[in-house]
Amino acid sequence: MQLDYNKEKFTKVIVCGIECDFSDMRIDRSTVPEGLYQYEVADDDSQGDPTRIKKDIMVSSFGKLINDVTSPLVNNNVR
Repeated sequence: MQLDYNKEKFTKVIVCGIECDFSDMRIDRSTVPEGLYQYEVADDDSQGDPTRIKKDIMVSSFGKLINDVTSPLVNNNVR
């Protein structure tokens, strides 16, 4: 199930000095306003800690980050 960006409540988080909206749910990409960047966060070991950030993650989803600047962490390990 994917949720509408405009109806979801987000938690504000800071990732590498960049303020982001975070949701632990999957957000429908088509509902995110133009000009915002969307990144998936994975929890590969299922221990409750984010392990990587990419534009698309199909399994081990930890949540989604949305912000107005491109992230230096994309396609890199978080740890």
